[in-house]
Amino acid sequence: MKEKYNLNQITKTLDKLFKAGFNDEKSILAIKLDDLEKIQDVTSVEITIIIELKKAIKNKRIIAFLSCNQEREEE
Repeated sequence: MKEKYNLNQITKTLDKLFKAGFNDEKSILAIKLDDLEKIQDVTSVEITIIIELKKAIKNKRIIAFLSCNQEREEE
């Protein structure tokens, strides 16, 4: 599977999240569609990163997410 994004994009997205007040796992997991308005100049790639970050937090796979080396787990 091709990379959708890279570590630099993840870092910029995290910076935007932190500046918007989403600075811990609980607040990131609670992000709703309406909350994206609070994030300045959010792009479609950054929305994808936020969605993938939420999945990584739920699945306790942050390192795989940050390394851009996520593999889908069979549930």
